[in-house]
Amino acid sequence: MNSPNLTDAQKEQIKLRATFLNNIGIGVMLIGVFTPIVRAMYEPAALSGSLASIITTMVVCFSFGLVLHFSGGLILKRLSR
Repeated sequence: MNSPNLTDAQKEQIKLRATFLNNIGIGVMLIGVFTPIVRAMYEPAALSGSLASIITTMVVCFSFGLVLHFSGGLILKRLSR
């Protein structure tokens, strides 16, 4: 059930904000999680540093990406009020 007091332009702005947050979340995950994995596959010397710090960074980036994704979902809930 759409909110009757939102204009079409306002609805689109809400969708754009949610999409923006979701895309930033995807970027954070790509850079912070997948890049170290791919780098380790092609450059094993990259793991010569502290493995614990690499894993911690990956977990933090994954968590932050999820927070951004779910924040976008919460923004979209404004459309159903």
